[in-house]
Amino acid sequence: MNPRYYFTLAWILLIPFSSNVSISAEPEVLLKDSFEAGTKAPEDWQSGFNVPGVRYVYDKGRGKSGDRSLSLQKSARRYFPIAQWYRLLPYSGEKQQLQAQCEVRAEQATKAIIDALFLDENQKSLGHQWLCYIGSKQADDPPANHDWKTYTGSAEIPENTKQIVIGLQIYGPGKVWFDDLEVTLTGESAPAEPDQKAKAIDVKINRETGQYLLITPKDKPAANKPRALLIVLPGGDGSANFHPFVNRIYEHALRDDFVLAQPIAKKWTSDQKIVWPTAASHTAKMKFTTEELIKAVKQDVSEKQTIDPQRIYLLAWSSGGPAAYAALLQKETDIDGALIAMSVFKPDQLPDPANAKQRSLYLLHSPDDKVCPYHMAETARDTFKKANVRATLVDYSGGHGWKGNVYGNIRQGIDWLEKAD
Repeated sequence: MNPRYYFTLAWILLIPFSSNVSISAEPEVLLKDSFEAGTKAPEDWQSGFNVPGVRYVYDKGRGKSGDRSLSLQKSARRYFPIAQWYRLLPYSGEKQQLQAQCEVRAEQATKAIIDALFLDENQKSLGHQWLCYIGSKQADDPPANHDWKTYTGSAEIPENTKQIVIGLQIYGPGKVWFDDLEVTLTGESAPAEPDQKAKAIDVKINRETGQYLLITPKDKPAANKPRALLIVLPGGDGSANFHPFVNRIYEHALRDDFVLAQPIAKKWTSDQKIVWPTAASHTAKMKFTTEELIKAVKQDVSEKQTIDPQRIYLLAWSSGGPAAYAALLQKETDIDGALIAMSVFKPDQLPDPANAKQRSLYLLHSPDDKVCPYHMAETARDTFKKANVRATLVDYSGGHGWKGNVYGNIRQGIDWLEKAD
């Protein structure tokens, strides 16, 4: 989590939440609101602290489908502190993915966010994820300036979540209006299986300790037949909270002859911005890189299972993508291919793509992605192909996040990697 977000989180948790939260009777819909009911604010919504240079506006004359909308208007030319409208929602734990859709109007908006903050039963933060991004992506991009436009996004819900805070936020200067917000829960119930409560396995790297979670075939855990290994770098904060979802990937997207290892992202400092630090992005306080962690995990798994050295793959998404690129592009590596979804591509921070001539890259990305621009996936595909690396880009609809036939899409990507000559 961005360190400056802790300021926002701190004052969110200090404000008493409304107890009369209402949700749709439909089991899949957590929130559906067009902000039509209310006086100074829509029912069940609250504004954050007064931030200099920011106006909280319950606009009763401008709406997409009705007469009203919620607006944030910032004149101050700075990005912090963050201002937001927010609402607390209960969560039963029955679904594992949060999806959001909202109509947004923007006037010279440099950066606005629809955010989901996940809390446990004691209202302790389990992390947050951006669902939608409105504004400039790059330093030289123009601000968002458009009439009503549909934004979508999704997030995996961390284990032990009991409450979800939906925040309509503004960082930089500009004006945004929000209307017709719908938040939906999708996905399977998390099965109560032992693998979800697996204990982290320690590995030694540079006199430090890294950790990972291991999933093996239950029927023949000690089989001598060589198995493929999939190493998964989750997005978000890269924590063990993603293990229920990773476990479902193993159950629904992989064949029986796979072993899966999930490295756990190391939190070196309280203000750490990079979830998976690489050789090009780590600092002195980070005692090992993600490339070193992946290598140590592979070696440790190989001591426990019979692994086929020609079938070792990476799966990464969002914040895990840059580290997966870096690991795939090392001059010497046991990685045979990588499936990278919904992530950024920054070639100036990576080794030479020609290093991966004998490897494969499968990119999975939505053209509607507002968080990680689609053109980055196109650039990655073209860059790797130019270096004579076997690479392909497959689209899916719906924007940033796992959408549609999630496990089928992952299975298709892994199958493609395995078909390499």
